[in-house]
Amino acid sequence: MICSNCGSPIPGEAKFCPVCGTPVSAAPVEEPVPAQAAPAAEEAAPKEEPAANWYQSAEQQTPPPAAPVYVKTKPAIGGILEFYRKAFNVLKKKPIRLWGLSLLYLLISSLVFSLGSLVPLITIPIVLVLSLGFTGVLLDGYHGKDVRSEQLFQGFRREEVVRNGAGMCWMELWTLIWGFVPIMNIIKYYSYCFVPYILLTDKEITATEALRKSMRMTDGYKGKLFGADVLIVVAFMVALLVLGLLGQIPYVGWIFMIALVLLYIAFILFAPIFMGLVRTAFFEDVSAVHEE
Repeated sequence: MICSNCGSPIPGEAKFCPVCGTPVSAAPVEEPVPAQAAPAAEEAAPKEEPAANWYQSAEQQTPPPAAPVYVKTKPAIGGILEFYRKAFNVLKKKPIRLWGLSLLYLLISSLVFSLGSLVPLITIPIVLVLSLGFTGVLLDGYHGKDVRSEQLFQGFRREEVVRNGAGMCWMELWTLIWGFVPIMNIIKYYSYCFVPYILLTDKEITATEALRKSMRMTDGYKGKLFGADVLIVVAFMVALLVLGLLGQIPYVGWIFMIALVLLYIAFILFAPIFMGLVRTAFFEDVSAVHEE
């Protein structure tokens, strides 16, 4: 409390001002309380500015999602052992007939080569068209049809012999050209391996188009074709090695040496027809995939 006359402070229970004696009963005047200063931090704090580009929508600020990338893959086909099984089942149904036609094809081809070795421009097309006929035997045998010796000469039909000979020679020519390039010679060999089957199943296709179609069909499957051929050869070589080592055992080694000779003969006689049926099974499965 302060005095209303002189402005001096008055104790709380006093009735008169101790300085000028003015009675306290007069209306007291409260000492004004000075306003508390705002904290320095608040004075120094900058005013919040509105966010820049507040008017932009979320779609404008968020980058658009990347377009999906589609990777083209080849449809899967069976494994190598699956093709072995199919070839064995076909060979099991007609072992004598198929094996006999395989030997007949090898005999005729060897005879043509020996008689026409001085005229390769004539001999080579004849042997290639014979191989086309043998491919027809493999196709018919794979589908369970009857196979006969005259089918070996089906590529020599008057209306088809020129196209067949041109297609087979065109395939061999490109195989020979790529044969001088390491690695590529193997790749191209399997790229062209379906040409005989295409010439037999598509009578309207030309020689050059048969080559292109074979390249399209084998695209993505050449590794498996190569593996099927290599696996059976490696298994044969390992078997020969094991039998050869066992043949060194005293007293009983001659038994293993006889087994080695029989295995070698069996491989020479049956390997061409078996591996031909394996490739035929590949062609049928790949053809089914391309039709889908």
